[in-house]
Amino acid sequence: MFRFQIIVDGELVGDSEGCILGSVMTQLKNRPHIDDRRLDLLDTDPTGFMELLACDEFLHDSTMMSSVESLDRWTVYSYVRAGQFTIVAQEVSTQASSPIFVARIDEDAFNSIVDATRAYWLNSQ
Repeated sequence: MFRFQIIVDGELVGDSEGCILGSVMTQLKNRPHIDDRRLDLLDTDPTGFMELLACDEFLHDSTMMSSVESLDRWTVYSYVRAGQFTIVAQEVSTQASSPIFVARIDEDAFNSIVDATRAYWLNSQ
């Protein structure tokens, strides 16, 4: 089993549970390209952004990083917009609101990282 964790805004996201890495590799390779101006809310109101993605069925379903067992304690959304890969993570908590972590990287740089990681994973099979 592999463990999938990702660093978002300097925060280690994920836990030590094993996961089937193929599911996350496929999701990372196929992140949706979304041109929806409502996503700009992330820059001014991250909490409102998280509420929008939780309530809007299309945005939620297309951007949610699901089927990754090591992210079970996290809400993680990712997408590509205007040439930038964006990932947003918030730890699921029953207490007060957890911090919202955001990272962006140029789409070409993101694709090269995913391609290299995916090639390494495929060669290790």
